[in-house]
Amino acid sequence: MKIGIKLNVVTMDFPSLIERITRTFQYEACLLGQMADLDPNEVLNVWRSSAPNHQWNPNQKSPETAWEAEMDRLMDEQAAAVDARKRKAAYDRVQEIVAEQLPFIYLVHKNALVGVSSRVWNARPAVLQPQTFWNVDTLALNAAPGR
Repeated sequence: MKIGIKLNVVTMDFPSLIERITRTFQYEACLLGQMADLDPNEVLNVWRSSAPNHQWNPNQKSPETAWEAEMDRLMDEQAAAVDARKRKAAYDRVQEIVAEQLPFIYLVHKNALVGVSSRVWNARPAVLQPQTFWNVDTLALNAAPGR
């Protein structure tokens, strides 16, 4: 399937890649892996327009676009929110903006394969890390093997 993108891939060592995307800005697009935490505050260094890892419109002192200004406001709002519902609403809007503006295009997520002994009851692996211990408070061990 063709989607209208012509791509010339240039592979390079990781330090050179980081130099291009953080100091020289000699790139049009970059493919990176990312480990993202679920807490939005862990990625303030990316989403705020003046942040050091803001890879589109880098080195801004203030937002260059209306949507980046809205992102800044929402990220500040969710970071200061005491009410979990208000925090979630602000970050939900951030995610909508990301889906509309596409400063990043998320491609894939790795598969997680877990093995659990048949002696462990209530094991329900999840997509998010840690895949096997997120519900540790409900896990139980069957003392009788083979059941």
